[in-house]
Amino acid sequence: MATNMQTNTTVNQGVAASQPTSLLADPNWKLHAGWGVGTLGASFLLNSFAALQAAYLTTVLGIAAASAAGLLFIAKLWDVVSNPLMGWISDRTETRWGRRRPYLLLGGAVAGVAMVIFFSSALTPVSQSSVLIVLSLALVGTGYTIFNVPYMAMPSEMIDDYHERTRMMSWRVAFIGIGTLIGASAQRVAELLGDGAVGYARMGVVYGLLIFIFMGWTFFGTAKGRARTRDIRKVSFGEQLRTAVSNKPFMALLGVKFVQLFGLFTSTAMSFFLVKFVLGKEQPGSWMVLFLLASTVAQMMTIPFWRHLSQRIEKQKTFALAVIVFSLTSLTWLVASPEESVWFFCFRAALKGFAAAGLILMAQSMLPDVIEYDYRRTGMRREGVFSGWYSFVEKVASAFAPSLLLLGYAWFGFQSKAPVQTQEALDGIRYCAAFLPCLYFGLSLIPLAFYRLTAKTLESMPRPA
Repeated sequence: MATNMQTNTTVNQGVAASQPTSLLADPNWKLHAGWGVGTLGASFLLNSFAALQAAYLTTVLGIAAASAAGLLFIAKLWDVVSNPLMGWISDRTETRWGRRRPYLLLGGAVAGVAMVIFFSSALTPVSQSSVLIVLSLALVGTGYTIFNVPYMAMPSEMIDDYHERTRMMSWRVAFIGIGTLIGASAQRVAELLGDGAVGYARMGVVYGLLIFIFMGWTFFGTAKGRARTRDIRKVSFGEQLRTAVSNKPFMALLGVKFVQLFGLFTSTAMSFFLVKFVLGKEQPGSWMVLFLLASTVAQMMTIPFWRHLSQRIEKQKTFALAVIVFSLTSLTWLVASPEESVWFFCFRAALKGFAAAGLILMAQSMLPDVIEYDYRRTGMRREGVFSGWYSFVEKVASAFAPSLLLLGYAWFGFQSKAPVQTQEALDGIRYCAAFLPCLYFGLSLIPLAFYRLTAKTLESMPRPA
């Protein structure tokens, strides 16, 4: 106990001298990497769906944009129940492998199978069935919930130190960059594997297998991590939720994350439409990969910058700076056209990746901080409840952001399966790309202003015996 407190004090007095200079210099890097690798599977799933679910429903299945938006909305209603419930279940689980780890394997299996089912639907006789589309989308969400809720609860169990959690999350951000590159490249993979529905089906099989492999890998990579036993006190699900809501830093962070994810998933979902229709590229997959490559390189290279900045000016201010950079970069889509040079296209992508590194790292490292704050405040271990709500807003945004984007496209007259769009529809795609992320990220600054949790605040709170 005394050692931990002394370490935290030293870190805050001399951050530059005490922090490892690289991720591999950290003595706990194997555990950090073993946990972070699961992000690859989650990113493959989340980003491939964010990039292609709207495009697949409209341009492959031929569903009208407004109808597709409605199907995505209905499918996500299940998450209102499943995410908080999964957190509660994992908090109350007892196995020889701990509370969380068994769900990593189960979630990977369900998510991988769901990926195959959804992207194979166009080859079935009932491809236009709204009920089956909603069920397949709900199955995807269920697999992600089973994996991600326990997964995101694990860092606060394994790590106590405020800044070490940031270093651990640096691995996650790095894997998010790689996973985003591969996951959102699903369009190009589908193009290479076949024409139309056949290519998408084959891509679904490949990605489904990768999702299972990397989600399951985390089960083995965290075998030596500390796992806490379940809290023996009998506290009802409703009472746990009410106490969680009283955690002001958590509620501020949840508000920030909710609206920001709308901006991030809008940016991902719009990429296909921007490249194919606004930039006029016949095979959008190649240009989408180019954008993702430039973005990922910038994201991974700038992780140390954002980590060191957060140690100097605290996480809240660092978060706000990343918000501003991302918002201003989004406005450059107003000048997008078929004449745009590849260099400017990649420069925009690099700026997006630079800002995304700060956004993701701060959000991910703040979650275990607010869970630790709850533990010191109440003496209760219920990481799953908090990670369940965190995962819930992530999944709601991943579905609703494309839904709102599709409604915007429908307003401007976008026509599903039409090879050429009207000028009004093209302008609508451009306006949505520029202004929607700015709106969402601008709104996130409001709850961010109420986030006051710092390293000093946590240090001043005694740990329960």
